[in-house]
Amino acid sequence: MTDRFYDNTRITAYKRCPRYFYYRHKQDWALDGTSPPLIFGSSWHESMDVLWRLAAEMDDRNVTKDDIVKASWLAFNRKWESEMTPWEEMGDEEKKRLGARTPMVALEMLYGYIEAREKILFSPDFELIAIEQPFAVPLDPDDDTLFYVGRMDKVFRWRGDIYGGEHKTTSAYRKADVPFRSQFLDSFSPNSQIDGYLHALHMLYGKEAKAIWVDAALVHKQVHDGFSWIQIERQFTQLDSWLYETKTWINSIERDAANLDARRERGDNTPYLPVFPKNTNSCMDFAGCPYLELCKMIPNPEGLDTPAGYKKEHWSPFNELKLNEIGLSQ
Repeated sequence: MTDRFYDNTRITAYKRCPRYFYYRHKQDWALDGTSPPLIFGSSWHESMDVLWRLAAEMDDRNVTKDDIVKASWLAFNRKWESEMTPWEEMGDEEKKRLGARTPMVALEMLYGYIEAREKILFSPDFELIAIEQPFAVPLDPDDDTLFYVGRMDKVFRWRGDIYGGEHKTTSAYRKADVPFRSQFLDSFSPNSQIDGYLHALHMLYGKEAKAIWVDAALVHKQVHDGFSWIQIERQFTQLDSWLYETKTWINSIERDAANLDARRERGDNTPYLPVFPKNTNSCMDFAGCPYLELCKMIPNPEGLDTPAGYKKEHWSPFNELKLNEIGLSQ
């Protein structure tokens, strides 16, 4: 039997709405255009990879904190300019649309970040184990074909324990000691991605595994020192609950996928699509579903060309998570 690899992105898409999953991961339709929050977030990840690596090597090289920030900002800009118009060439309206998500704000944040994280990143109790660590861990002891896959932003040792680190950026600001809105802070508990990464951390590192630390960074025009560690630990019974729920969702995905394949093989052409049903309670979540208008207008999208405003873009965990680095193949 073929190995089955499931990542948080696809499982979460199905949980959000099976029809959303169908459009994104069966039709491979994605909105055509750029998303400033996503591009800023991915650019921030690139800068963090450089900053953490250089911070871990600081004692072995003649590198200053200013050198680290500048190198990190170069990494941010390389990623930014690969997907966005260079800042100097942007018009006023485009700059206004970005809000605080600009390269210059990122530079100020990097200076604030290295000061906020100095006590950990430059401590003799800190050891960087991995950057962008892909993983594939079993989900069921009775099914050796089923795997949960992902990529941890960082894996590190702190005071003898091993942690997974996840970088998250947000504009959810409030004036308080912890400068994040409670809705953002509460979004990590419960959280299927964090629980899945905790499961993977325990599978990979055993008793040394301790927790996932969410490395939260505030994106704001004036406040550039808004950072917080959000520490997430789980009891094993809680992770067992995550395992049960994850396998239940996967069963539903595979059932709908099998029914869709059977319909395609038979050449069924019904007025509506009787697989991957809509969850209409999610239509306005996450600032609105990108497929809302399609659901309103098209009862059965099977066999249609990619609609205007969308592009064909396949999500592959092997490409996105770089699973080939750990010896896996499709």
